[in-house]
This record gives sequence, C-alpha cells and structure tokens, in this order.
Amino acid sequence: MSSLLHSLENVLQRASQQRFGRGVLCCLAALWYGVIFYLSHIPAATSASTKTMVGGDDTLNVMFRFCAHLGVFGVQGILVFVALRQSLVFSRRQYCFALFITFILAVLDEAHQMYVPGRFARVQDILTDLAGAALSIGLLCSVSKRAITDNTAAINK
Repeated sequence: MSSLLHSLENVLQRASQQRFGRGVLCCLAALWYGVIFYLSHIPAATSASTKTMVGGDDTLNVMFRFCAHLGVFGVQGILVFVALRQSLVFSRRQYCFALFITFILAVLDEAHQMYVPGRFARVQDILTDLAGAALSIGLLCSVSKRAITDNTAAINK
C-alpha cells in the first residue's frame, strides 16, 4: 500500500512540473462533477426510489443516501485537492481551499436540484457532501504522510 501511494506521489510531482498534467487533473475533477450533475438531474433518483432499492426500510434508505453523498463528494474533494495541490502532502491552506471549492460545488448541485421535478435542495446534503470531502482528503493526507515517512525510514536504514 505504501509503495502504491509513493508511486502516486511521484506521478503527481511529475504532473505538477508539466502544465499538461495539471490540466488533466483539473479535467478529471470537472468530469467527476459532471457525473454528479447528471445523477442529480435524474428525477427518479428521489428518496422514494432509493427506498424501494433498499427494500422499503426508512433507516436503510437514510443510510444509503448519506453514504452516497459522503462517497461521491469524497471523491470530488480528493480530485479537487489533488488538482490544486499536485502532491499528497498535507497543506492546511490547500486543504481549506479544496474544501471551499467542494462546498461551492455542493451548493451548485443542490441549487440545480431545485429545478429538477421531484428533487429538493437540502442544507443537510451540503453538509454531508462537505463532510465526505473533509474526511476523504484528511484520510488521503494521513495515509500518504505515513507512507512517505515509512519510505524515508526504509531508505535511511
């Protein structure tokens, strides 16, 4: 796992040195938001339809939708963070900026849903989206920091 993160770190550092690499990462973040926008535009993806998918249980439906928001915007947050930072090393400034951009994207997603029949904008969804991004970016930085520390210790032996 640590070698995979170390390899990813090297790829991101090389991409940061090239203008093309940064553009690709920004395009990935934009494409992922396009997927989110598309899914938000489906009128049938309402609470009632997901409730039937999980067997009609209200508790499972709430958990399913909560996890979907966490996961989808967790990926969005990571893509935005990596596109901005070009490195997996933690930076508080870049972390906050990536969260701010992800927050704006979550607000735009909920605003878009106001105009889709059967969909509603909810502040709780925005907060869940932001929590997913914060947790995902934090986990990525934590794991990558540990991997870099482990690799440095192995090289120094």
